[in-house]
This record gives sequence, C-alpha cells and structure tokens, in this order.
Amino acid sequence: MPGLLFWGIFAVGVAVVIGAIIFYGSIIRRGHRLGTKGFVQRSRLNCPHCGQTFDYDWVPGVALTAVRLGKSRYMACPLCHKWSMFNVYDTMIPRPSDGSTPTSPPSGP
Repeated sequence: MPGLLFWGIFAVGVAVVIGAIIFYGSIIRRGHRLGTKGFVQRSRLNCPHCGQTFDYDWVPGVALTAVRLGKSRYMACPLCHKWSMFNVYDTMIPRPSDGSTPTSPPSGP
C-alpha cells in the first residue's frame, strides 16, 4: 500500500511545519511583547550598500528570512532591499540589567 504510506508521511510533514510556524510565531510575539527578553536578540546593523543603520531582532538558531552562516546572516536590508552579509553576533545590543528594551548602540567602534 504505497498510497497509505505516502499520505502518512505527508500528514506528519504538514504537522511538523504547522508546529514550527506556531512555535516560531510564539517566540517572536513573546520577544516583541517583552522587549527582546527571552529568545529574541537585537543587533544594530549597518548596510554596506545604502549605509543606513537599522535594528534587527532575531532568534539564535532560527532564520526564516535569512541564510545563517555561522555568526553572520545573508539577508536583504529592510531599507534598500539589497542582499548582503551581516554579522549579527558581534553587533548584538547588550540587554539592560533592569529588563527594559535596549535602545543604546553597542559599545565599541
């Protein structure tokens, strides 16, 4: 019965995809509601094409809109929409000890 096996694998695949979407959505909503507490990290990035600076909220180990390459991500700039490599780990904005949303740029050059 190859038809039954196919539909069983298909149903499991659909369930995994739906579960991943729900899990990812709950992490993102929780992070925005709590101001980057929990899993969500915030990096201040500078686009090499347009030179604009923007904040990027991301979840370590998860990338649905970018290609993860070690400490960097290959993604489109939200301002000029050109694809570039961005180092999200070295540009993380440290979280304040009081738990509020980080708003100051990272220290260093």
